[in-house]
Amino acid sequence: MIPDLLLALLGIPGDVFVRDAKTCALTVASDIDFISSTERQRFNAVVRVGTSYAVLERTIAQCMDTALEDAHGHVFRRSVYRRALARALKDELSAYEGKILKLEQDALRGASASSMVSTIESALYGDDVVLRALCESFEGVFEDENVIGSDVMRAARDAWLRAGHPEAREAFERVYWKVTQVMMQQMLGWCAYGTIVDPCEEFFVKSVADGDNSDDADGSGVWHKSHRVALERLPPAVELETAEAISFIGRGVRILTHPTKGESASGRFDADTYAKTTTARIRKLAAADAFEPREFEAVVEVLRAEIARALGKVLLDDAKLVTHLNTMRSFYFLGKGDLFSMFLDDARNLLALPPKPGSASRDLATPFALAVSRGILKEDSFTETFRLSYSSVLTQDARASSSATAPSPTSAFAPRVRIPEYDAWDGIDLECAVPWPMGIFLTEESLDRYRTIFRYLFRLKRVQYDLQDVWVRLRRTDLKFTLRLRHSMAMLIENWLTYIQVDIIEVEFQQMLAVIGSTTDFNKCTLAHREYLATVMAQSFLDVGSITSIFEDIFALTRELCVTCVNYANGQGLPADWDDRSAYLRRQFDKESAELFDSLRSTHTHTRARNFLLRFNFNDHFDGARSETFASRFESLEM
Repeated sequence: MIPDLLLALLGIPGDVFVRDAKTCALTVASDIDFISSTERQRFNAVVRVGTSYAVLERTIAQCMDTALEDAHGHVFRRSVYRRALARALKDELSAYEGKILKLEQDALRGASASSMVSTIESALYGDDVVLRALCESFEGVFEDENVIGSDVMRAARDAWLRAGHPEAREAFERVYWKVTQVMMQQMLGWCAYGTIVDPCEEFFVKSVADGDNSDDADGSGVWHKSHRVALERLPPAVELETAEAISFIGRGVRILTHPTKGESASGRFDADTYAKTTTARIRKLAAADAFEPREFEAVVEVLRAEIARALGKVLLDDAKLVTHLNTMRSFYFLGKGDLFSMFLDDARNLLALPPKPGSASRDLATPFALAVSRGILKEDSFTETFRLSYSSVLTQDARASSSATAPSPTSAFAPRVRIPEYDAWDGIDLECAVPWPMGIFLTEESLDRYRTIFRYLFRLKRVQYDLQDVWVRLRRTDLKFTLRLRHSMAMLIENWLTYIQVDIIEVEFQQMLAVIGSTTDFNKCTLAHREYLATVMAQSFLDVGSITSIFEDIFALTRELCVTCVNYANGQGLPADWDDRSAYLRRQFDKESAELFDSLRSTHTHTRARNFLLRFNFNDHFDGARSETFASRFESLEM
């Protein structure tokens, strides 16, 4: 009887214990008549654990295969995490088999049958609970081949957290930890060598097709397009912030050890030493008795900080980050004002004519190259990467629609900006070729912001230049009313340019340089740069529709004044109704200026805007005009 019982506990039926055809459960054979009904119930309860063992053993044998063939004959690799779960359950069964072997040895020593049954019941009570819980918890996992990767880890973790019996809880914790070992191994390859070992596409750092190519000139492909965190693969107990840090580590390693571009970093980043240290740290985590999220996050943060320092040193020392930022400010934010003044002088005749979409970019190249050669030091090799381009309204709309079809995660929350229109040459844009590895710092999003601010500042610069040109042409004429109007317009435009370039850009730029100069952490440098651009965008009010509309109306008034005055200077004469028209322009300009003053004063109260309002409201210009208007209306009332 005892040998048959021990075999039944291993899921093997015999003469005494048989398998039920419907339930597949092991029970005492119905034709056994030498035991009582009470003893039959007792034996059926004991061999219940054997049924759970047989189910688990059969399921594990099916899941241990590395390949699987579907109904159409296609062979695909079986999930690494499913196989890890099967191996973890196999280890639990091996421990159970060891207990059965010990019980068999006790039986061979001559123990009585009655005492042996009691011993078996006592020894296997916890195993009955554990094996049945394992069957119930993972039956759905093994039946559904689509449960892979993080879903397997989540099922193991949920089973561990729900387990109430102490032995079952310990068993589920061991299973969960062994499944987590797969993630640890994948993380080791990614964090130590920048390589993803993921044959079944289950790791939460996902490779993006065509994102990593050898023709990547600035590093943006390796950094932004080659890999990303797949939210649907994110494991339990791993926060999104930690997953992003792990993605950052691997991408940083790929940048620092790039086969064709990474030589410049070889003297500052010892890849072999880093790989050995990282391997030791992750293996120490994997050798622990259980998964500790705090220790895991601490190790990730240490690795992230190390890669961030290495990238920061490469950018600051080898790539000359500060020099690049100064050059970007000189070009995109018109930091070299004489450069664009010389360009506008050389391109005066070109900009006076309507643009030719087919050749406008080539027409702009010559005067821009001449201005750069005269206005910028030749020692700055980065200046050679800048060029002006022109795109028509149709081209801009096509680009906007194409970019809108695939927005980035951050662009979805970016404020909507609108640049005031001036004339047909509004399509002028500034482009630059970013050298390696500056593409990891100057992202496409940041370059879009640079281009947006440039277009705005360049239009303001053109308005300022046209107003100065009117003064040069008409300063010796007797058009005093027209020149006073020109002076008022020029004062507004120059004060607004001063506010943006001096009060905002210069101050924020120096604050950004102070942060960059105090650290070598790549993430802190990137954050300071993002805050710098965001502040410039916000305090330029490009996202405030009322203010941009006011400036667009002012641009239109200025454009009409400048065109009329230039035609007059060229001998065409003034329009017959110019006095009335100029008076209308004056009234409209005063109205728009007052609306701008009220809008800025009522909605924005930060110090820099107040400084602009103080200059704009020189000698209480607007307050005095408002008081005079109110007094005149009061006197006109009939008492």
